[in-house]
Amino acid sequence: MARPQVFNQQQVIAKAVECFWLKGYSETSLADLLNAMSISRSTFYNNFGDKRQLFRLCLQTYGQQTQQIIAMTLLSNKLSGLESIRQFLHFVLLVPPEDLSSRGCLLVNTLAETARVDDEFNELVKQLMQPVKLAFIQQLQQEFDHAASIKHGEWLFSQLLGWRLQTQLGIEKNILEEQINWSLLQLKQQIK
Repeated sequence: MARPQVFNQQQVIAKAVECFWLKGYSETSLADLLNAMSISRSTFYNNFGDKRQLFRLCLQTYGQQTQQIIAMTLLSNKLSGLESIRQFLHFVLLVPPEDLSSRGCLLVNTLAETARVDDEFNELVKQLMQPVKLAFIQQLQQEFDHAASIKHGEWLFSQLLGWRLQTQLGIEKNILEEQINWSLLQLKQQIK
């Protein structure tokens, strides 16, 4: 009887996240995953079930990483609300090297790929993206009343989704930075 394959689950999942992030869910084959993860087919099925279950786990892992970034930048309480938002946007949109930023966001990519064909993944992605929107709203409450914070937070979240897609289209970072600065200036001008 063959011995079970031993592996570091976090490293293997990170490799699967990267594979899905590069190719998308539907274009990633089991062979792609096995090659990227450096595990056997039986180890894959024994530990992850199937491609769909692994993808769900990868989305959740990516969502947890996003929440760590939110905690480090948006919710750090060191800066004003708008400055915290600026720091977050710079960190996720402008700091990553070109090869990483050109991938966009795994959650946004999944939403774009599965929009009308997979309700389960759409709901999961929406849940995983919700903390970003809520953190925007929370930070904007330092500057605006409750209703305005929600309105501006929703608008800024929509901007973020668009910027994430634009990074895949190859928008130049200086143009992206100008758009971020202009958007935050618009919000700052709304403060009474």
